[in-house]
Amino acid sequence: MLLRKPPPFHTALSLHALAIAFLSPALGFDWVPTDKEMARYRESWNPPTHGTSFTSSADVARKGQWYVRMYVQGQIGSGQFENNPSSKTTASPFSPDAVAPAAILYYGLTRHVSVGLGMSWIYWRSDHPNAEGRTSGGGIGPTSLVLKYRPIVQNPDSWRPSISLYTKVSLPTNRWFGTPEIPGGFTPLSRVPSSRFEAAALTEGLLFRKNLEPFRISGNLFYSYNLPGAGSESGVTVYGGDLINTHLALEHVLNEHTGLGYLLELTTLHQLSTRLDGHPTNTTPASFWLLGLQPGLEYTFSRYESGAKLVSAIGVMFTIAGQNDIRAIYPNVSFKYFFDQN
Repeated sequence: MLLRKPPPFHTALSLHALAIAFLSPALGFDWVPTDKEMARYRESWNPPTHGTSFTSSADVARKGQWYVRMYVQGQIGSGQFENNPSSKTTASPFSPDAVAPAAILYYGLTRHVSVGLGMSWIYWRSDHPNAEGRTSGGGIGPTSLVLKYRPIVQNPDSWRPSISLYTKVSLPTNRWFGTPEIPGGFTPLSRVPSSRFEAAALTEGLLFRKNLEPFRISGNLFYSYNLPGAGSESGVTVYGGDLINTHLALEHVLNEHTGLGYLLELTTLHQLSTRLDGHPTNTTPASFWLLGLQPGLEYTFSRYESGAKLVSAIGVMFTIAGQNDIRAIYPNVSFKYFFDQN
């Protein structure tokens, strides 16, 4: 059933409420972890590694702790997925390459809640002019505000994972500062959750993580509503379809002391042909999707008695299937620095 014009903020709250209403009675969870549960989890196997490269973990920063993530993600375009679900591609009218450095600062507000502020920059070039006649451009990228709440912490003695609720507000600072839009309208696929390049967006997500020594399994589901925004054609308001991002990762810790391990990450990006506000979409194509797979490595550069540590990860995402979007590879490198813990 299609919902007609629900307010986006109320809809976002409803998604979280539905998740709580569904999971709580069915699985018997208490939605505030007890001191005993927290202590048991912190005593369990959980080495201080980088973890997944593409998105936020279900875990939160400890109360009063700061950490910063600095990363660079790239895009090397090589073709266009055809208008049918497959791995077959054709020559693209443009093959944009891009590099997007970014940083996000997290703070543990309580032992159950983290907040974050992210800023980014982007440079792109293409072998074919965009609608404005540009073959390259660069400048400030989107800015993001993040709130993450972990109501369920995993039980090391059972199957129960950690589960977090995720809210993100994306601000189009790139549009405010006049950064030219990248062909195709998106920053690299490896930016999860995604939003349209020149649109403000509200994202709601559900995150999980489970430690099974020597493995970690994590996953995310995000739904993003993009507010109407400017586009490459002057005077035209863009009404893009809502976005669904999914992510699943397997981490294998090979050496706990050095933090050496490998990761396999699977991510998808799907633009729907509909919007939560009921307004008709006017983007071309009306919908698309991408499927990407990344192998990666992680390593811990330093750990200190104070609890501070520097961890890193590197990998390359390959788009292995899709429809109506760019085929590309996405090299990326990430560093996280955790400041002294209380």
